[in-house]
Amino acid sequence: MTGNTNPYQTWLGLNVSSRPDCYTLLGLPLYEADGGKIMVAAQNAMARASIPMAPSDEPARQALVSEIQLAQNCLLDPAQKQAYDQQLQAYYSGQTAAATAQPVAAAQPVSQPVTPVATPSAAPTSPVASSDSSSEPLIQSKKQSAASTAKRRARNSAFTTYAGFALVLITALGGGGYYYFFMKPAEDVAQQNQDPQPVPQAKDPAPAEPATPAEEPDETETEKPTGPNIPQGKRPTSAELANSIPGLGNPDETMAGMDEMPSMMNKPPEPTATPEQQAELQTAFMTAWTGIGARDFAKASIALNNVRELPKTNEGKAHFEQVDQFVQDLMAFNKALNEGIETLAEEEELTVGTTKFTVTVVDDNRIVVRFANQNKAFERDNLPEGFQRALAISRLKGDDAAKQRIEASYLLLSPKAEAEYVRDLWMKAGADGGALAALEADKKKYVASEMVAAAPSGMPADGADEMSSDTTPDMAPANGGETSAAQVAKIVEVARKQLVDRNPSAAQQALSSIDATSLTPENQAKLTGLQQVVDLNTKFWDAVSKRLTKLPADEDLDVNGTLTRVVESDANRLVLRMAGENKRYTLADMPPGLAKFLAEEELPANVETKKIIGAFLLVTPEGGVDRAKEEWATGFLPQEDITQLVAGMTAPLDMKPATNQPVAIPSDTALAAPGDALAKKWNARIASAKEASDHVDIAKQLLEAAKSQPDGSPGQFVAFRLALAEGARGADFDLCSTIIQDWSARFAISAGEWHYKAMQLAGSSTDAASVHAAITRHAISQIPVLRAAGEDNFADAMQRVAQQSATKANDQALIEAVQQLSGNS
Repeated sequence: MTGNTNPYQTWLGLNVSSRPDCYTLLGLPLYEADGGKIMVAAQNAMARASIPMAPSDEPARQALVSEIQLAQNCLLDPAQKQAYDQQLQAYYSGQTAAATAQPVAAAQPVSQPVTPVATPSAAPTSPVASSDSSSEPLIQSKKQSAASTAKRRARNSAFTTYAGFALVLITALGGGGYYYFFMKPAEDVAQQNQDPQPVPQAKDPAPAEPATPAEEPDETETEKPTGPNIPQGKRPTSAELANSIPGLGNPDETMAGMDEMPSMMNKPPEPTATPEQQAELQTAFMTAWTGIGARDFAKASIALNNVRELPKTNEGKAHFEQVDQFVQDLMAFNKALNEGIETLAEEEELTVGTTKFTVTVVDDNRIVVRFANQNKAFERDNLPEGFQRALAISRLKGDDAAKQRIEASYLLLSPKAEAEYVRDLWMKAGADGGALAALEADKKKYVASEMVAAAPSGMPADGADEMSSDTTPDMAPANGGETSAAQVAKIVEVARKQLVDRNPSAAQQALSSIDATSLTPENQAKLTGLQQVVDLNTKFWDAVSKRLTKLPADEDLDVNGTLTRVVESDANRLVLRMAGENKRYTLADMPPGLAKFLAEEELPANVETKKIIGAFLLVTPEGGVDRAKEEWATGFLPQEDITQLVAGMTAPLDMKPATNQPVAIPSDTALAAPGDALAKKWNARIASAKEASDHVDIAKQLLEAAKSQPDGSPGQFVAFRLALAEGARGADFDLCSTIIQDWSARFAISAGEWHYKAMQLAGSSTDAASVHAAITRHAISQIPVLRAAGEDNFADAMQRVAQQSATKANDQALIEAVQQLSGNS
């Protein structure tokens, strides 16, 4: 380093001459508490210090980079920052008090007791030394050169000698008289006091206790530590500190010789947690984020509650508190949203960002709002995100800062929200920027953000774009769980990408949104293979994580012929000593060979382990299909299993409808949710139908809705079923036959069974002769068809219903026609 180079001035532009504290180094106010601002300042400083200068100054630049890194680590670690702030406060207050104590000690002997009586001849107390510019005259007087001092002493030596003798004599006479008339009575009084107070020693910076309680300083008046005594808004330069506070540093020093500020490494001992406890905490985080991604916040809360009392390191505790507050905010948003949906009233005005709109219609199925001089209608159970935000915000409890933080937490999960807008909202709430950065990192790690379909490139702050559409782009289906062909294909690709990115939990979350009953058998087999790959990779990374918790420090590892030594490790991190330097890895960036080695060390030597290792090799870019097949071959995995696993990860899905190949009827469990959703949507209209023609109109609309659903999906099945019921209530059996024909082309239903049920429903709905005549004619047309198809049971049951209906219709011709069918049978 050249002698004239000041690294703080050269790279950071700081007007300092000696080593600054951490805050000054990063260009921050003293005791800055916002982690986001600290991070940004440190990154800016590091970027400046990364610019190379003269080769001879490179050691100084490297030393500066190290200082910046240490300062960043110190101020972003809560425990280190607290200890450092305390040391810094004590440093400044201690140095200031020391400068004050010297003139006080000179004015009065240490051995004399304190007397409350004011003395007219007492010398005035010198002002407290500080880093303020007001102390500069005192400072400058101390910096006069030795030559100037010698000359002054030579000129005044004679005067000093004679004046000294005179001063001593006058002082002795005056002091004796003063003591006899003033101090003696006070001393007698003081001797009668049982608690005399000594004069504070010069080394003790604390001032003597005032005589009156009213003057006693209030130590609890402020909680935030205060820095040196400086003018408002002005940070002292390093030169000012060096000149005003002894021991801080010499402005003429080079960087190598500068003194250190209070140590950043001298922090309280960190709480301990066993590797098993750390692994349990990480598992809880994974479970919580799985629930967050699925909008199951209760699941997330339960996962965190299970480890709330678990011993944690400082880092683990801080992370837990961040995620826990995040989940609480999301639950608060959901609660407010549900309350808003339940209590929404007509003529209510809502606001989201700068957009205001008025609710004009609220019923069981839809909500109509007016904004931008036009009306927009939304399904009640499928509101756009902007509307949801407005409803929740209108019902949120608490101050504005809490509402802004809760809204930002909700938007953090939105695929449409602009990241910059979320950060601005978060900072307006006064929330910790470091917490937001940690949550964003967790979201990227645990949640598959690509699970939603293509959305607008960004969400404006006012939410107007969201309100302009009648539909939402979310993949989450609006009709009970079914997904379209394009959505299924996209979700599969998302799941595969998450496996490549070493995120099997996000891949599993993506696959869980697919309704497999909507797929062809070939695609169902591919999806089954992909699910197996996900499960096997989950087992792989669980094994790696468990093995990391068992690695003792200083253990030697032979990884594929390379000898390394463990420095430290936990469930998600490993530090190795290799080739004379430390290498740091996480589960996300660990070399595949090292990850494979750790998994094999943890897993038993059997066929299942070969299957797990092969599944990892299948998805990692350094592996591939051929490498996976080699691994599976050594475990003698059956060829059909290998084919299914490879197809699950690589084969494209054929999403063409299989209308010529009816699928099996979905289970009652699969039909429950879409059935409830469809009933909720249509029940109000069905109940309001007054004429048979009204039911026929509803049946036609339901038939079109059914045909627009993914073929073979549970949603399509329940739509056909409800359409048939409405057609039967309207006694339109031609429409019923059309519904059953389209229905049977997609599902393996018994056509005779549903013809029979339609007749039963129509007959129980009314006693009108015209309806029973229609039932009889429909039976006469269908019974021969059923007998030809071998469905004699339904044919016989239908004939009995036809006989009853013909009698109720009081139509002799129809009665004879039914009897003739009996004779033909």
